[in-house]
Amino acid sequence: MRPWPLVGLTCLTLAGCGGGGDGAQTSAGTGPATTAQGARASDPSVDPWPHLQALDAIGRRNEGTRAAGTPGGVATEELVAARLRAAGWTVRFQRVTFPFFDERRPPVVALPSGRRLAEDGDVRTLAYSSGGTVRAPVRVVGGGRSDAGCRPGDWDGFPRGRIALVRRGVCPFAEKARGAQAAGATAVLVEDRDATGDRGPVSGTLGVPGVRIPVVAVDADAGAALARAGGRVQVRVDAVSERRAARDVLAELPGTDGERVVMAGAHIDSVPAGPGINDDGSGTATLLALAARLGQGPRLRDTLRLGFWTAEELGLYGSRAYVRGLSAAERRRIRSYVNLDMVGSPNAVLETYGSGETEAALRRALDARGPAPNAASIGGASDHAAFQRAGIEVGGVFTGASGRVSAASAERFGATAGRAVDPCYHRACDTLANVDRGSVETVADAVEAALRSLAG
Repeated sequence: MRPWPLVGLTCLTLAGCGGGGDGAQTSAGTGPATTAQGARASDPSVDPWPHLQALDAIGRRNEGTRAAGTPGGVATEELVAARLRAAGWTVRFQRVTFPFFDERRPPVVALPSGRRLAEDGDVRTLAYSSGGTVRAPVRVVGGGRSDAGCRPGDWDGFPRGRIALVRRGVCPFAEKARGAQAAGATAVLVEDRDATGDRGPVSGTLGVPGVRIPVVAVDADAGAALARAGGRVQVRVDAVSERRAARDVLAELPGTDGERVVMAGAHIDSVPAGPGINDDGSGTATLLALAARLGQGPRLRDTLRLGFWTAEELGLYGSRAYVRGLSAAERRRIRSYVNLDMVGSPNAVLETYGSGETEAALRRALDARGPAPNAASIGGASDHAAFQRAGIEVGGVFTGASGRVSAASAERFGATAGRAVDPCYHRACDTLANVDRGSVETVADAVEAALRSLAG
């Protein structure tokens, strides 16, 4: 899930979380099977847990990630498609292109004295920087003005092969980087003069791949030292920045009428840093279990369609591509879209979002199975956003990301107040041990009831 503000929590973390797991998470899959699980033992495909185990195994076999455009991402696409076909659904792939960036190691900036700048505290790689190692003298651009590098004349006479030092400000980072590259610079150092003391330099982005030289941000003290450096400075970035392709997986089960469509979706990619078993293996596994359940028995009135979206973590690319490809008539056929993104958080706070009958059906089904969920508003932070912008009614279920649980929500849902809802959000520890099995099963049963109600 893309970072977003949480309702019912006491604090907010927008980019990863700062804490690790502890003993409070041991209920995530180590407890006894529920009655529902026992009743379904003869058909494991209707239980989300075996699907979660398979996704976790993919992560372990693929360097700890299932990110879009990686071998783990491809293996996830194939697993999802195979299990949908086995459940009786018609399956197709949709190719999606997107900008890919993966920083494999922290950046290195070393002064002629041998002093290395500290990762995060003194230096950060800008997203979509090219990788590479450079050793060259530094040249200050634009006299240290805040708009240094924004004017074409700033690059007149720049000596080719030098490292450019530009101050942060006025025009986008990418514009300064492209100007440096055109002038023959071998790397770019962006000085963030607002970053002093313990505050590290800006976490910035070049927006998309295309710049072919390393680009890093440095804090004020490092920038001053680099401007004074009289010898060759080393800049090393170990990263991959390029355009890649991955696949949405789409599945359909015809209804007895078929005029209208009820959809549900979840994203199948993780962040590069981890396998994403809660974010969003939990939503993916829940949908696979529902596909097995809904594929059995009499058909519903409305056609059911499932979307397993790629590259959500990079900017909702999969769901946006799907909605963009629909005709106006096809959009009007979709009466509801239900989104499942993070439904097994280890310190869960149950929430719904959306509007109309779609959210109402989810709330009724969840209320019948336990405490009534909190109401949330998550903006455009997940795959429902493209459907909502297209005028399609949406609803979703969410159990929380990196924020800390309030006292009221802790009492209501049996969570631990003051602790993160998911301490492994966007981290390597988002494995099977990070998922609360009971939350996933409750959500699966409730969403099944809601989809049956919506689709007749």
